[in-house]
Order: sequence, then structure tokens, then C-alpha cells
Amino acid sequence: MNALLRRTHRRASTRVVMFSVLTACTAIPLLSQCSPSIPQDKTIKIMPLGDSITESSEGHASYRYYLWQHLMESGHRVDFVGSQHGVSGRKLRHDDFDQDHEGHSGWRADEILVNLKGWATSTQPDIVLIHLGHNDLWQGESVTSTVEDLSAIIDTLRQVNPKVKILLAQIIPSTLPKFNTITTLNQEIAKLASTKTMIQSPVALVDQFTGFNPSSETWDGVHPNDSGEVRMADKWNVVLESVLDTVF
Repeated sequence: MNALLRRTHRRASTRVVMFSVLTACTAIPLLSQCSPSIPQDKTIKIMPLGDSITESSEGHASYRYYLWQHLMESGHRVDFVGSQHGVSGRKLRHDDFDQDHEGHSGWRADEILVNLKGWATSTQPDIVLIHLGHNDLWQGESVTSTVEDLSAIIDTLRQVNPKVKILLAQIIPSTLPKFNTITTLNQEIAKLASTKTMIQSPVALVDQFTGFNPSSETWDGVHPNDSGEVRMADKWNVVLESVLDTVF
């Protein structure tokens, strides 16, 4: 991905997401109201948690690659963690980044939930990036049950680390009619982030939906292509940078 495209998407993403970040600082105890809780010399463990959009597939880089580049350019000490490595099919476009993650292609939120405590206990993440819901809708789960599972995922992460910081995504749109309830799901995800946030374990909403064009930024109507992965990374990075600046 050329530098011009990355800079263009970064500027666009910053405009879209920054309002949400500023709102979070005043409406929920996330950034400016939280005292640093992580020693300044510690490497921060970040778990990218999700389905195939987090894992990505053969020949693609994954949003995780572009996010890692952002974090390295900013000089942060971070470690991506998870039981998974690389992408589905294992042949990545780029391999010069920390490839650990907890993305599971085809998995619903309830399936993630069943296994999450073991994964989190093993890796002990400080920050978790959650992007889940597509497979739930695809496989006929209701918006209500999906949100309940997301809520339980947050609870489980807190059982392992009561001070875990969570970035909860409103999921990217799709061109496929079967995903016509994504907007409703995202509205409920926003409510969930507001109700679940805590001073010691804040939940920040990351709007991955707004501005994402599934016609031009996915390769199959669902999964992001290079352009879509860059956009996702930029949106994660805006909120994640604010969290990292606070804890450091």
C-alpha cells in the first residue's frame, strides 16, 4: 500500500473518529479521567479479537499489519498476543510485524466466548480490540443475542484482568443483503459500550462502520481488501493512541 493512500485514509479516519474519542473523554471515564495504571517501562499486550476480518486471509496483510506499523512509527512498546499467528492460509503479503492475534475465521461471538477465558489467561492482555458480529448475523443469530455475547466477552476479560482496556468496534458494513441488520447491531454496540465502561476498565467505542465503503474496500462484499484494511487500522489507531498515551 503506497504512502499516499495510507496518509489519505489516516486523515479521513481521524476526522470520522476523533469526535467519538472526544465524546468518550467527557461522557465515559476512558481517557482524560483515568489515572495511568501501567508502569511506564512495561510492554503493553494487545489482543486483536474477532473473526476472519481480524485474522485475514492468504495474500492479504490484515489490518493488524498496518496498525502495527502505526504503533512502531509512534515508538510504542507493544506486543500483539493471541493463540493464532499469521493469516488463514498462512501466506501473508507482509511478514515484518507481530503476527499473534485471536482472530478465528467463521466463529460467532458465543463461540469466542466459550474459549476466551483460557486464551486471556494464557496471554494476559492489557488492551483488547473487539470486532465481532458478522458471523452471528450470517448464521441467523439475533442482534439481542449477539450483544449479550459481546457483553459476556467483556465480563470474561475482566475476570482475567480487572483493569483491561477494551476497544469495542461497530463492525464494518457489507454489500450482502444478509447483513441488513448491521446498522441495528451497531446501534446496540454503542449502547453496550456506554453501559459497560468502568473507570478501572474503560470500554471505548471505535466506529469502523462510518466511511467504510464495502463496494470498493472489500474483496467479496464482507472482507476488507488492502484499502479496507488500511482504513480499519487507521480507525483503531486513533483511539488506541489515546489509550496508550494515557497509560504511559
